[in-house]
Amino acid sequence: MNKTNEIIEFGEIKDTEIYLEQVKKNIHKKSFSDQIAFKKEIKKRHDKKQIQMLLGRVEDQIEIKKALSHFTTAFFAILSFILGGTLNYGLRLAEASDAATIIVMVFYIAGIIWFALSGGESKRLNKLSRYKRLLQECLDEIPEKRHFRRRV
Repeated sequence: MNKTNEIIEFGEIKDTEIYLEQVKKNIHKKSFSDQIAFKKEIKKRHDKKQIQMLLGRVEDQIEIKKALSHFTTAFFAILSFILGGTLNYGLRLAEASDAATIIVMVFYIAGIIWFALSGGESKRLNKLSRYKRLLQECLDEIPEKRHFRRRV
């Protein structure tokens, strides 16, 4: 069996997001019927306690992503100070026509970097949120054990 079709044991899972991606690729973009099949596969492979552990790990990843989002803001604050100082010094040396070109180029480069960083983080957060919803639905669909056998 090759590595892509191999079912990973629960204790061997290192990264929840990667594992869920291996169960069914890009399930967060698929139709409801595909998502229902994904939930059936998860319920077939794992018991309620394991699904709760997976859900907890996904929730932790979401919280970490939200907590680290301030680094993007800090990056652009530092970048603005550096570029402001550099532009101030560079504009003294450059001619007036070159100065406008430099300012516009720096603006576009910073915009492209911001768009790439925020877009990637947004997509990953969206994917994790969908996995969280699907795992929660799996837990909701698993029946509660209400009757226990009495040992005599």
